[in-house]
Amino acid sequence: MNKDLTITTRLSPHETVHIAVYIKAGTNHEEGYPAGIAHFVEHMLFKGTKNFTAKAFSEEIDAIGGDVNAYTTKEYTCYSVKTLKRFEHRAVLLLQEMLTEAEFPAEEIEREKQVILEEIKMTEDDPEDYIYDLMQEKTFSDRYRSPILGYRASLNEMNRDNLIRFYQSHYTKDNIIISYAGQQPEIIQTLKIFDQPSIKTKPAFSFKPVSLTMDRSLEQSHFLIGFEAVGYHHPLYDAFSLFSSYFGESMSSPLFRRLREELSLCYNVYSSLESFIDGGLFTIYIGCDEQNVPAAEEEIIKLLTAPLTHVNLTKAQDYLITSAYMDNDYEGHIMARDGRSLMYYDRLITLEEFESRIRAVTLEEIAQVQEMLKAPAKILFK
Repeated sequence: MNKDLTITTRLSPHETVHIAVYIKAGTNHEEGYPAGIAHFVEHMLFKGTKNFTAKAFSEEIDAIGGDVNAYTTKEYTCYSVKTLKRFEHRAVLLLQEMLTEAEFPAEEIEREKQVILEEIKMTEDDPEDYIYDLMQEKTFSDRYRSPILGYRASLNEMNRDNLIRFYQSHYTKDNIIISYAGQQPEIIQTLKIFDQPSIKTKPAFSFKPVSLTMDRSLEQSHFLIGFEAVGYHHPLYDAFSLFSSYFGESMSSPLFRRLREELSLCYNVYSSLESFIDGGLFTIYIGCDEQNVPAAEEEIIKLLTAPLTHVNLTKAQDYLITSAYMDNDYEGHIMARDGRSLMYYDRLITLEEFESRIRAVTLEEIAQVQEMLKAPAKILFK
């Protein structure tokens, strides 16, 4: 292990190699920078380095037959590579270039502003996507509020100086976790990362309910109900995760069964839980005819307060545990789980420990979760 660089490795018998690099730099680390800069930096790392032009970089990715992806969240940015072990040295070289030798060419910055502007437009044109961004923007505290893509105005504030400053301040040894699955773990140890300490920030999370209706001249209304949830270090995190899974994340869930199968109020309906370090958001989304929204909301509130039985709890536990073990059949999922485990908990959480924690959730804890679901935020697009 490189000093201060956290690396987790798993040996694999397969010809493929998976590498993921997690940088603790997301939208809630953007204080003092234009909103969306973490995502903009992610894009720019593919747009030219010391030894590769943007075109040459793309050609090198294609040459190794690899799958190179990246994404940005509120709390981190991830770069992942999947390729054959015979191309592993070249893949690590590409990562090395991205993590330490990005050039941020001025002409590419201007081009990328237009690309991300189109990405913002695409999100705003998709009501199911945009309603989630708007929920967070209207209910979250300061640095959790900004959309990952930023705003039209903040795009104009991006320049080479602030992009490089963010890059060099956050893409550092003490701020990076690398997860590896392959046959040559010693190769990943050769990565050289910026040595200086990262800029440490810990934004506070808070949630403020709102009620908002927007006329978007849609054929179908989109309705989102949101409740303050818990962070992944909270004692009720496992219970909250289990409740969301039970309540509306499958076709056998009470939410889906009641609103779609029994009452035919909608086609698309589900719940989801998004947790951060010190807070979270539990949401219920439904797309339906505008006249069905009041009836749907009434049914949702009833379902949220309905007590679970021991049978319900056991089924939900079985579902969540089985899903986790089935994901473990694919090395890409194993790599991602290991990386996020180190990032969230500073240690590897085994499947056995995960199963034990889910099995330990009680009906009393589920009831405590339900008690938290009393002050909703509501957004309606019609």
